[in-house]
Amino acid sequence: MKKRLLCAALLGGLGLAGVANAQEFDDRWYISGSVGYNLQDNDRRTEDAPFGTLGLGKFVSPTWSVEGQLNYQNPSFDGGVTGANSNLNWSQYGISMDFRRHFIVDGRGWNPYLLFGVGYQRAEEEYAIPSPNSPAQREDGNLAAKVGVGLQGTFTKRVAVRAELAYRADFDDQSFAANGSQDWAGYPHNQEDSYFGDVLASVGVVIPLGPSRLPRLFRRRRRRRRRRRRRRRPPRSRSI
Repeated sequence: MKKRLLCAALLGGLGLAGVANAQEFDDRWYISGSVGYNLQDNDRRTEDAPFGTLGLGKFVSPTWSVEGQLNYQNPSFDGGVTGANSNLNWSQYGISMDFRRHFIVDGRGWNPYLLFGVGYQRAEEEYAIPSPNSPAQREDGNLAAKVGVGLQGTFTKRVAVRAELAYRADFDDQSFAANGSQDWAGYPHNQEDSYFGDVLASVGVVIPLGPSRLPRLFRRRRRRRRRRRRRRRPPRSRSI
């Protein structure tokens, strides 16, 4: 019976220690926003375009953060391509769940991270038709995935800065402009893959919500270190 109680106590202590260690990081919710440039896949025959994002996330461990993010870009078609109409647009917007693995070192103001994301991307593609009702529009939604790298500041100040470079695969294989033979206006359709690959370069901010609990956690950590140092000190010998 005593062994069982001892095992239960040890397991309980380990569980509490794990919870305490898991909470020794800034786990506040944060909002993020960024602006950047979207280098469009050449198969789209669109101009590269600016884009923006808005996100909500938090750190779930000292090295991992999870963030839901909205994005929007509205490129126009490349007027330098035969048959293309630069007055037509190909709106792209979506939502993603992004996982970032941060490589944080104490005392460093900037820390690198790796990005992995999956989400849903919406396309609203305008195309010309020989009709008074031109242009027509295609609307489709598709799975999207992205990988990337970045640098992010710490939460020691009210706002952290983030710089990111990512590659997004948009699994859109229903495009009017990128599939089939040349259309009536001579526009070339030559999508090589079943998805579009875009490069996203951006700079943004990350704003934590609410007051930080880290000063209290740091004080608790310092007290534990002092107690451990006291235990390691040899007892003083008394002189007779």
